[in-house]
Amino acid sequence: MVLGERNRSHGVVIGFEELMENKHPLHVLIVFHASFPEIKGGINKMIATLADAWSEKGHQVSILSPGNWEDRYWSSRYYGAVAVHRQRMRTPWDAQKPLRGFLGWLWEFPQVFLRLWRFVKDEKVDIIHLHTPREYQYWIRLLSLVGGPPYVLTFHGTDALHFSTGRAKNMWLLKWIAKGARGRTAVAYHYATLIEQHHPGLIPVRTIPNGIAVASATADGECHEEVCAVHLPDVFFIQVGWVEPPKGQDVAIRAWGALKKLHPDCHLLIIGDEPFLRPGEPYYPGYRQQMTAMMTELGVQETVHLTGAIEPVTLQAIMKKARGLVFPSHREGMPYVLLEAGLLGLPVVCSDIPAFQELIDHGYTGYLVPQGDHEAWALAVARLLRDETMARTMGANLQRMIIRYHDAAVMAERYTDLFSDLLCAL
Repeated sequence: MVLGERNRSHGVVIGFEELMENKHPLHVLIVFHASFPEIKGGINKMIATLADAWSEKGHQVSILSPGNWEDRYWSSRYYGAVAVHRQRMRTPWDAQKPLRGFLGWLWEFPQVFLRLWRFVKDEKVDIIHLHTPREYQYWIRLLSLVGGPPYVLTFHGTDALHFSTGRAKNMWLLKWIAKGARGRTAVAYHYATLIEQHHPGLIPVRTIPNGIAVASATADGECHEEVCAVHLPDVFFIQVGWVEPPKGQDVAIRAWGALKKLHPDCHLLIIGDEPFLRPGEPYYPGYRQQMTAMMTELGVQETVHLTGAIEPVTLQAIMKKARGLVFPSHREGMPYVLLEAGLLGLPVVCSDIPAFQELIDHGYTGYLVPQGDHEAWALAVARLLRDETMARTMGANLQRMIIRYHDAAVMAERYTDLFSDLLCAL
């Protein structure tokens, strides 16, 4: 397949088993504002998947979250084999209280920096893995300048787009952090290409696609009692993700407005919460209310349902009963929901955007539909409803592709191969 060849061209050649035979197990420190072990969003899912895969292979995994304002002092908790540490990592500026913010940072900096230094030395951290460029990562760049471990920076979705086009906040600082990385990766080929085109000084940016735990996800299991009790429509599709404009819920709702004449009994479950800047302050004020008003205006309030977030075990059970997944996003990285749906053999309809073009072969592993064209979306869903044999075939084709190219063990191997190369070059 073209996808496999393309991804392998960005990889390295040292095998994972060879690494384990000839090298001591690594201690990898993941730095991200993570919610581990809770899964909130695709990056958290990817981090949890990597942590599990590395732990299973004998590596030590720690996670450092920059924490919130109340996390002034270092704290640690253990979740199985993974240690999660929290520490406030301030920047020198505070837009609301510039002088007070700078003086506070000046007071905290030596204490926090010394704590970080002692941690990586005492715990023998071999390499640091940063996710998405963030201002607080300057701590890690400074740490590397005084003999701390090397670090790798992974670009994910929207952050990679904003970085590549220079629209990210404090771009000068983010570029300085990125330049200090010993290795740079992206979860999708088109994002790696964008970054290399706009920032030649960061070449190479390797593509390491996200992976999913194939063995556990494909294992058959009995339905949990609370899952079986969930009342579901006889015929329904699902959309899963944050309820926000980039995900295109408005396109899906309008598509169901066009679909209702042909398939009035086909339902759509829009699963997910709206993102919040902080409690009570949504990123997109009023967006959910707009979607509710649109459902009423189009007369689909009985067949389109905003369910909110759903527990993973329940979501997987719902996926198994759905007729398909719709993904009308305007931009994406390498979404885990699509990997999960594909692994279950679920037919998919996706926007014709670069992220999905890497995963979906139109008409073979799913349908690609022009962004925002709700009538084309309605027609694609109608085709899946009309020809169940074709829908099952496309779902099976996607499942084989996910198993072959997006196994979590393969993703973990590619990262450890990269880490091994970087450490050997020091």
